[in-house]
Amino acid sequence: MAVLGGSLLWTRHHHAPSVPAVKSTDSYWADTGLEPAALEDLLDSTTCSSSERYFLACANAIIAVASRYNVTVDQQGNVLPAHDGFIQDLSTEKKQLAVWKQFFNENTAEATRFSFIKVWEKIEAKYISSSQKSLMVGVGLNGFISVFRDPHTYLMPVAMFKEVVSRADNRMTTAGVQVGRLNGNYAIRKVLAGSAADRAGLKRGDVILEIDGKPVHPLLQARVMEMLKGEEGTKVSLLVSRDGETIRKKLERTEIVVSTLTTQVIEGIKPIAVIGLNKFAKGSCDKMKEALEVVNKAHVRGLLFDLRDNPGGQMEEAACIASLFVGGDKKIFDIRYLDPSKKAEEYFGGEPKIFDKPVAVLINAGSASAAEIVAGALRDLNRAILVGERTFGKGSFQEGEYWTQNKKIALFETKGFYYLPSGRSPQMKGLSPDVAVNFDKISVDREEDQFVNPLMAPERHVRSLKNLISSKDCLDTEDGAVNEDVQLKKARQILFCSKAIAGVN
Repeated sequence: MAVLGGSLLWTRHHHAPSVPAVKSTDSYWADTGLEPAALEDLLDSTTCSSSERYFLACANAIIAVASRYNVTVDQQGNVLPAHDGFIQDLSTEKKQLAVWKQFFNENTAEATRFSFIKVWEKIEAKYISSSQKSLMVGVGLNGFISVFRDPHTYLMPVAMFKEVVSRADNRMTTAGVQVGRLNGNYAIRKVLAGSAADRAGLKRGDVILEIDGKPVHPLLQARVMEMLKGEEGTKVSLLVSRDGETIRKKLERTEIVVSTLTTQVIEGIKPIAVIGLNKFAKGSCDKMKEALEVVNKAHVRGLLFDLRDNPGGQMEEAACIASLFVGGDKKIFDIRYLDPSKKAEEYFGGEPKIFDKPVAVLINAGSASAAEIVAGALRDLNRAILVGERTFGKGSFQEGEYWTQNKKIALFETKGFYYLPSGRSPQMKGLSPDVAVNFDKISVDREEDQFVNPLMAPERHVRSLKNLISSKDCLDTEDGAVNEDVQLKKARQILFCSKAIAGVN
């Protein structure tokens, strides 16, 4: 296949250098000079009709490009405005390809004659400007790879990776909202403090109807988030619905610094600390040490470690933070490669234990990757209980190489999986909480809900987990400030019902 191979660009151990100003996604792709031939080679009719998987990969490539222009494609090869005639639900890859899967299986002869090349040529001629051509080729290639390979393997301009994705700080250029699904619509899941959205008065739960005049209901969530991004100083218009009223806000994208870690002490009969970590960025472990030293001096009786909506980050930081609760001699996770010739690698945090009080970790569907590793390891090592909702389920890792067809583009390919001390991998399954508190009506689509070919980790021997919940020493009455956050409130109530304390193994 054309998208494999190249010299090593990035591994899990990469640390980012200082970076220049961020450009638009269009600009990064345009600088690669990627030509349509790279996509057209994959859309050959003979190749696309050779199997169901190839057919769906070709369909996904075309739909991914078409959705950028608010158009859709029917099984006769017509390119239609999204509001006319044939309309697909494009909110997930799985939904958008359901009709194509049915078409291939029930009308095989007709499907094998379908020309994806002709559809691409129609879209290219009518909608794609010269400045966007490389971007759209990249979008199509990634749509193809998501189905043909796996949802976590992808292509990206090398400059974009170096200047945006690998940034070690918490600076971002954004309108200031994160989104999720609410009753089939896109709703604001989080408003970032100090952002344009925050200043404009947008609120969690506001339903987004349009972005820059384009309806967002049928689009992939990744596409909606991309529409909200852009260069610093550019503007984006949002039409939202709140309590039956429509509100239009024009936001200017600005660079903001999001606090990595927050610390709070809740006073009472049994004072506790709440530490929130929103990303495992470079230096997070040092900040966590400082925070734990502060709460130790406050003589708290327990800790709520909030990893909700933490998408992950650097695994070395994750291992380091976990060791602050269990000690440097405990294995936090190991990695196993898909390539059987490569040996498994074990990771220890290496830091001495500095906090020995009860711990409850708050998790939800937005907790992923490194956040799942820390939460899962602390539970596996009998050091914490998990409260909240099932996590996202990202337990695979990717390594980047220069793409053989274009050295200005990197191929990030799935190489293996992370495994917790128990032998479990969070990949796709996620972590189920010890105490379930379903608080968030604004949902996040997990991998099995989004993709046609979700990625499963190979099974290993898994040891059973001890029951960490006990009625002994429960905190029967609430004291101190009452928080409206019901997950945090519940975690506080059960914190002292847990055997998850230092020395209990």
